[in-house]
Amino acid sequence: MEIDSPRRIRNVLLLGTAFLFLARLAFSAIRTGPVVLADEAGYLINARELAGGLAGQLELAPFYRGGYSLLIVPLINLSSDQTVVYHLVLALNAALAASVFPLLYLLLTRFVGVPPAGAVWAALAGSVYPAVTVLSQASLSENALFPLVCVWLVAIGGLFANAERRPAAEIWAIGLGLSTTALLAVHGRMIVAVVLAGLVLLVGLRRNLRLGTCLLAVAVIVAGVIAVQVLNDHLLSQSYGAIAEAEAGDRVDEIDEGHGPLTAAANLVGQTWYLLVATFGLAAVVVVDAIRRLRRRADLSTPAGLIGPSAPEWAAIGLAAALLLVSAAAFPERSRPDMLIYGRYVEVISPVLIALGLVALARLGTIRLRPAYPLGFAALAIAVALIAASADDPGDPSRWNISALPFFSASLGPATLLAASLVAAVAAWLLNRVSGRGLARLGLLAAGLFAVVAVYGVWNPVVRAERGAYPGDWESPEAIVETEGATTVAYDLDHYDTIGLYGTQWFMPDSRLVLFHGDRQAPPSPFVLSGAAWARAHPGLDSEPLWRDAGRDEVLWRIGGP
Repeated sequence: MEIDSPRRIRNVLLLGTAFLFLARLAFSAIRTGPVVLADEAGYLINARELAGGLAGQLELAPFYRGGYSLLIVPLINLSSDQTVVYHLVLALNAALAASVFPLLYLLLTRFVGVPPAGAVWAALAGSVYPAVTVLSQASLSENALFPLVCVWLVAIGGLFANAERRPAAEIWAIGLGLSTTALLAVHGRMIVAVVLAGLVLLVGLRRNLRLGTCLLAVAVIVAGVIAVQVLNDHLLSQSYGAIAEAEAGDRVDEIDEGHGPLTAAANLVGQTWYLLVATFGLAAVVVVDAIRRLRRRADLSTPAGLIGPSAPEWAAIGLAAALLLVSAAAFPERSRPDMLIYGRYVEVISPVLIALGLVALARLGTIRLRPAYPLGFAALAIAVALIAASADDPGDPSRWNISALPFFSASLGPATLLAASLVAAVAAWLLNRVSGRGLARLGLLAAGLFAVVAVYGVWNPVVRAERGAYPGDWESPEAIVETEGATTVAYDLDHYDTIGLYGTQWFMPDSRLVLFHGDRQAPPSPFVLSGAAWARAHPGLDSEPLWRDAGRDEVLWRIGGP
């Protein structure tokens, strides 16, 4: 199974990347438009505005940063059909997701010291992580974060590997600065990458990095943060009413009040559990292996491969820990049961942890687990199940946020969580049994296990969400709105529907939505988006239906006749 020929390794990389791209592109063939709302519409409408199109009506939505939207901008004007544009965005997502494979391979071979013959399989397993596939089917910022995290870690590795070479060190410093600010531009939670980059530079100064090199990286980060703020201010002024929801401040206040601290602590337990379960324990292997190698660092008889973790490995562990803290604090009041084990904020680092964990398993061979390890995992699983049993979280779970959970998730009761723990434990046992047979077999087994989980993830939520939002007889309002010349459409907030406000808005690229309350305000436009009962409730307006959403009670009315 091992392949030593550079040509064969290159072929595996090329063919694997092409297959991953085409598979995810094929999945997107069933898609029609945004379903994760308001998130998807926020990024799409940001891109439309940046491409010179009409600003959106996003005043009631959270603020969505513009980094991912910048990648979408070149696609916006390639077609006047918004469904086609959406498919182009999904094709971009497939390319971004496929790039994780070669990026992981580069990270492992160049900066973690893994031989190419084994690194290619560990990288493949990491790139098959279910969330990478599932989230590629929606216009969400994670599609940019998965490869950007790899680029960021590569930049850290390159900076330390070339610390004493000029101008290579300066080039890598610029790369670190650019990748750090790119992460921040894509999502606000990646402020942790800015902090960690500062810590990396401080550590580098104590080793062999030049002060000038570090200052150059800092200067690029500062300039990048300023540019990100300019971009954010522009988007805020155009589509968000010049203000952003004080999400971070509001959540800090919520943590200080009532049960906020206890809820955040419970979230930390639950989301740590999810990271371990979703990676089949490989995230824990990375940490345990790093601690073991650190302890043996001073032992001159220790093999070179076991001497201290590399800078990218430490940065990956630090990023995972920081994102867990941010994610746990993000939900001081849970409105859905999936928030207890919310994974989307953290699992952008999961492909890296999987690849590193497989390398650690192969290096260590079959691990004789101390009783404390399985007992500790069992205790954590039981604790999460008990928290779920005692919690009163209204609403239905969203599979989009826990797409790598290795079990069915129609509900998230204690039985589901314990069953997922059992599945993960069996998968971890299988990986441990195969670990002594080489990284190739280990990586292929892991890739197969993750692919099985991804199959359910493609069905739920992707297929289910698509069918729910866009049934077979659904038609876009684009043609009708264009024919009618409806440059302004009034949206009835008394008939608020998330897809109605945000999803329908995407399909009306030349119409500006104006919010009003239909029960007590006159429509500010002769075109109104409301429900089927609008005409009966307003008999004196002579309303005529122009378009009906086949998936929900959403009707576009023309007032006053043709």
